[in-house]
Amino acid sequence: MAKKYRMRCPACGNVQNLTASAPCTKCGAPLDVEQQGMLAIYRMGNFMGAATGFGIYLNEQPYGAIGNRETLYIPLPFGEYKMHIVCGMSRKCNDPVFTLSPEDPFICTKVHMNMGFIQNSFVIERVDPSTMPQD
Repeated sequence: MAKKYRMRCPACGNVQNLTASAPCTKCGAPLDVEQQGMLAIYRMGNFMGAATGFGIYLNEQPYGAIGNRETLYIPLPFGEYKMHIVCGMSRKCNDPVFTLSPEDPFICTKVHMNMGFIQNSFVIERVDPSTMPQD
């Protein structure tokens, strides 16, 4: 199975899944998966909310949704990124900030939902690449 890359077109803002570099399906601008850095996100399996996607936001920009037990790779230029996850009315999240740099170009994260009495919350944690599911 090929890696699933999630790209946001810098020209028109369209978010799409790619398996390799390709033009944007909306405006035709070239999208290159070979960026300086990479953010890998794995949504841990859970029966709660399994039928719905968790919405991904990086620096308050939407990057689509991630399904149950799915891994996404988001190619990004070096810089600082605040990550936020939402699902339905659940908006509470620990919002970690990650910095992609030449010293740290590949960041792996896992996200899961903590069930709450009144409101569910999302936990995003940075993990070692060896703990990520293999594609």
